[in-house]
Amino acid sequence: MPANILTINNGKGGVGKTTTAVHIAHALTLRDLNVLLVDFDPQGQCATSLALNPEPGVFNALVNPSTDIHQWIRKTGRDRLDLLPGDRTTGTAQIVLAAENRPLDAIHRLFKSLVREYDFLIFDTAPSAGGIQERAIFASDAILIPTATEYLSMDGLNNTIKLLSELRENSGWKGKLFGVLPTFYDESTKESASSLEELKEDFGDSLLDPIHRATILRECAAEGKTIFEMRPDSRTSQEYEALCTQVIRRS
Repeated sequence: MPANILTINNGKGGVGKTTTAVHIAHALTLRDLNVLLVDFDPQGQCATSLALNPEPGVFNALVNPSTDIHQWIRKTGRDRLDLLPGDRTTGTAQIVLAAENRPLDAIHRLFKSLVREYDFLIFDTAPSAGGIQERAIFASDAILIPTATEYLSMDGLNNTIKLLSELRENSGWKGKLFGVLPTFYDESTKESASSLEELKEDFGDSLLDPIHRATILRECAAEGKTIFEMRPDSRTSQEYEALCTQVIRRS
């Protein structure tokens, strides 16, 4: 059975996008599923979140599509979890894609040789549009949109929804919205509560259970570990476990 391709995307940065991508990927492997995490964000933070060094793997794969993509894939030291790392050169790859006028399905073509090797491919994308983001979404079966429960995050969310509609209507994208994931939720603040209510009104059944604000997630990133390695008994671990269950059920 071909892999499910899930892209984590939001038109705004700082919403927990990479944290979500890394934790979904690791949670899936803990269910004995094979996962490839792909870092399309030039910040290269998927690697550092897993105690690895950012590398130009995505750049090499995108700029040299005729080469064997396996040579750029790295083991993470975690069973069943592999990483195609990125770094600042990913931004240069985006310029190359535009200059060469690569088709919208360029990323789909690049990864089609891998879809039978993995159960899931998880794409972490940059917040800015410009070529890679659109091609990654077009290659995906579903899109998950993390959004911080604060007013300033709504614009990024709306821009992503608009992009999905444009790709569906103008380019024949067959994927779906997996869901909207509220992040940095703090029920003690009026802003979080109000933002969550607004999201419920706008997205209904597409709204996922929130991930609460947790200092431990920053500590995990600093240590290059996931919550399942640092605090498997924590509320945050349980929240990402529940999200993983939804990913499997809806795939």
